[in-house]
Amino acid sequence: MTTYGDDLLTVRRVECKSALSVSRLPGLDWALNPYRGCSHSCAYCYAQDVTRFELGTPWGEIVEAKINIVSRLERELSKARDGVIGIGTVTDPYQPVESEYELTRGCLDLIARTSARASILTKSNLILRDLDLLTRMNGVEVGVSIGIFDESPASVLEPRAPPPRRRFDVLRALSDRGIDTYLMAAPIIPGIADSEESLRAMVNEAASAGVRRIMWDKFNPKPMASARLRVTLEAGKLAQPRLWTTLESERLRRVLSTECESFGILLTDAF
Repeated sequence: MTTYGDDLLTVRRVECKSALSVSRLPGLDWALNPYRGCSHSCAYCYAQDVTRFELGTPWGEIVEAKINIVSRLERELSKARDGVIGIGTVTDPYQPVESEYELTRGCLDLIARTSARASILTKSNLILRDLDLLTRMNGVEVGVSIGIFDESPASVLEPRAPPPRRRFDVLRALSDRGIDTYLMAAPIIPGIADSEESLRAMVNEAASAGVRRIMWDKFNPKPMASARLRVTLEAGKLAQPRLWTTLESERLRRVLSTECESFGILLTDAF
């Protein structure tokens, strides 16, 4: 057991057979995930549905650290020489264990010496620790995930992640250093985070942080993620989410698009 703040977490040290896997996500050639599982414990996360990691175990209580991933990556980087490496496609590469293991930093240090490009997605302000590497990397981009603007529901649904206001500070710090940065406005949960007031406030805050690109996506109702979300909302005495409809999706995109246009921000669909 390892303690991070007030939270107990089981961290397993494991070895991986390979560092890179072919990515099916748009714009990414390779996926690199230094950890399995994520202690941020976001109720809506569908990574467990996709990876089947620790089925039957509460999401966020067990994390595996791939302790040999840096040495594996060093051997494999030649095949990713001209590609884009997505870092954190099914885990947060800057979750709290990274402060101890520094696997993400080790991987970035290797990538910085090549012509490969890194695309990082995180919720954590720990990424600012690596500004020295990020500022000298070739074409790096960083997405910061904020799908819930309001602090109250965020504290319930993202119990161990940094609060939204701190993530906007990360966007501001990265933008100020000239790093290509975008807001990943996802997942937008219907009935929880899709009010026009909240969406406009999110775009406004992103603009003030120097963001010029927002990628958005609605909640993906995978079975385990949906069940976990329902239980968490009930425990937090929050309303259950509505089902998405085509009209809801069109409304949401229209609100985001109108607000983004007013700030000169490019809005793109995640998938």
